[in-house]
Amino acid sequence: MFFLLAVISALVVQILGVQNVQPNTTLLCPKKTALDTVAGCFEAVKLASGSDTRLLTRECCQAVKALPECLLIVYPTRALNTLILKAICAKKFPGSTL
Repeated sequence: MFFLLAVISALVVQILGVQNVQPNTTLLCPKKTALDTVAGCFEAVKLASGSDTRLLTRECCQAVKALPECLLIVYPTRALNTLILKAICAKKFPGSTL
């Protein structure tokens, strides 16, 4: 069993080493985002990241939709992928074309 795991691990490392993998250098969202154009949107997103979507509006979700895929710093020790925020908006406003 250990031998099989070692062989699979070696193959994965070899395959990944052959590919020309370009790291995403823009992992973090820019400091100025579409969220800044909607009053209270950033605070609503921070609360929504903790399951409180009361302050999340359609306009705010439209701003969230405009964000590229990146990590948004919502607290000094917490960042969220914008795909998660977009999913929160889709759940809050189902069927909406945001």
